[in-house]
Amino acid sequence: MDEYAGRVLADRYRLPRPPADEYELVETRAFDTYSGQEVLVRQVLLPEVVSAELISPGQHEGDLGHGADRMSDSAQRALDAARAAAAIPDHPRLVQVFDIFVEDGSLWIASELVNARPLASLLVDKRLGHYRAAEIASDVLVALRVLHAYGWTHRNVTAGTVLVCDDGRAMLSGLAAGAAQEALCGYDPVPAEVMAGGNSAGWGGPDSTLEQERARQARITVVGPVTERWAPEQATPVHENWQLAPPVGPAVDLWALGTLLFRSVQGHPPYPEESAPELVQMVCAEPPAFAEESGPLRPIVESLLRPDPEERPEFDELEGWLRSLIRSAPEPDLGLRTVPVPTDPRKLPIVRRRGELVRRRRSAAAASADGLSGTTHRRHARVAPARQGRTKEPKAAKQKAARQRGPRSLGARLLILVLLLLVAVIAYALVMMPRNTTDDGSGGGSANRTVPARMPGSGSDDKTATKAPTTAPSTAPTSAKPTPGKQPPATSPQPDTDLGGDFALRTDEAGFTVAVHTGWQRQGKNAQDQVRYTGGDFQLIVVPGRDTASDAGSDPMAYQGNEPELAPFRASQWASAGALRTLDVNGSPAAEGEYSWRDANGHQVYARNLALLQDGKYHLVLVIGPDAQRADVQRIFDKAAETYRTD
Repeated sequence: MDEYAGRVLADRYRLPRPPADEYELVETRAFDTYSGQEVLVRQVLLPEVVSAELISPGQHEGDLGHGADRMSDSAQRALDAARAAAAIPDHPRLVQVFDIFVEDGSLWIASELVNARPLASLLVDKRLGHYRAAEIASDVLVALRVLHAYGWTHRNVTAGTVLVCDDGRAMLSGLAAGAAQEALCGYDPVPAEVMAGGNSAGWGGPDSTLEQERARQARITVVGPVTERWAPEQATPVHENWQLAPPVGPAVDLWALGTLLFRSVQGHPPYPEESAPELVQMVCAEPPAFAEESGPLRPIVESLLRPDPEERPEFDELEGWLRSLIRSAPEPDLGLRTVPVPTDPRKLPIVRRRGELVRRRRSAAAASADGLSGTTHRRHARVAPARQGRTKEPKAAKQKAARQRGPRSLGARLLILVLLLLVAVIAYALVMMPRNTTDDGSGGGSANRTVPARMPGSGSDDKTATKAPTTAPSTAPTSAKPTPGKQPPATSPQPDTDLGGDFALRTDEAGFTVAVHTGWQRQGKNAQDQVRYTGGDFQLIVVPGRDTASDAGSDPMAYQGNEPELAPFRASQWASAGALRTLDVNGSPAAEGEYSWRDANGHQVYARNLALLQDGKYHLVLVIGPDAQRADVQRIFDKAAETYRTD
């Protein structure tokens, strides 16, 4: 009680003593002398721009609230709207409101004190990660769906009303305060369903162009420059046909959620918030800033910040997006500051075998005690006569032991049979399946690959293509192996028929030999040491030993993840990777992968990549083509990867 030595509200709530540099506490904790618990008290100011109006002569003391003599119409409407909002049933994602009263020209709201921090205070320290922001947005979306089910629109979803609890979940507050502010400005936030039920007497809001403009100007003063609370339908200028403007509904809360996500991951709002009138004007006239650093959240944020409320996503669709994103979140790494806590083995739970508690073996001492006492449990009534004859006791014991061991021994036998079957299958696969050989018969890590009869971008005719073989035969026996520690010699050029007819070996001036589709043009070596062969929508990129292992590391898989040629893949928001594997090519470590992304023109492309570490340098073979023609990209890559040799 010594902590709460400030003023007392409504003869009930004791406030703490304010700091010397703070004149008034707008939101603070208080001690409820009635219940003996701590609560959170929030003050909603009554600005002069909305409270300077005549006092209604028909008011009586029952409508005044604690400590007030008379109230204006706007204050009475604010009190009614806040109390109607507080009547919503409790929910785990909503902060509970206990009491609402008017005192000393201000509206006070006493609500539940939650062990949480506002999201605004978290964003002061650092921005949120993409997946953490999605988790908070998912919790807020659950709270909004509850409010919308009761017909309410929150209209006050901000970084200050979203509370992040100590256990990680998020809760939503500020419904009563937002309803009171909307009522002070002249709007009617109480839904028609609530008014029809008799819980509140709504007034319907502005009913003329002049009142609509007054309410809009008052809201600019009361709400201030907060982008979450200024959806385009709320900031629309008032014209003669103001009744044809988009209605304020659940889509307003989706705009607020999109702005909240933008602020959480970008570190700043989508519009400048220096001035409320300028913010309102920009929301109506200009698109929001690009969510360049939103990562996987970018399509969600951009869809929520659409100016037309009809084009914003539905709640079910948005919930599916957020859940999918949360499920794809990577597992957290063990940080350097994480200290493992030693565990006491004596305090660990004892793992019991299934059925041990039900079918518990009786000890010999217990059995002898039962025999001496002559008492028999009803469950063992049929076994009791057998104990009386000494000749039948061993047989009964053997039967009982067999019944106890039967299921366990049967399960062990089945497990052994399954393991033996798996070993037999693996042995058959290793012995009977054909071994992979390369075109030069060196027994490397890549297998024989099929080649299409005719590829896109070639200059050959259909007649020649149909006569070409579809498989590149091996020209050397499979028993030939490279000498350890030596690089295998470069193979001599093979005839076109060995490459499938549509391919030809090209010895490039950059110091390598590779099979290229006939009719493709060489673009020459560029500043990135890339040699490009292009044909139609396809291109083959070869980088012969540009990066060294001393600079990029000796792990081809790690190098493939940071490969400069795959920078467009890493920059794309709609990208996927798969078939990542490490392999051995003629004694040299290598890594392969397939990638798909959306390029700068909006086209979905598909690529196959090989990173080969040879003599301390990385050699790259990359084939890129349309995503719809993956089979063609795969065939081109197979021939290029199999025939790539350095001079």
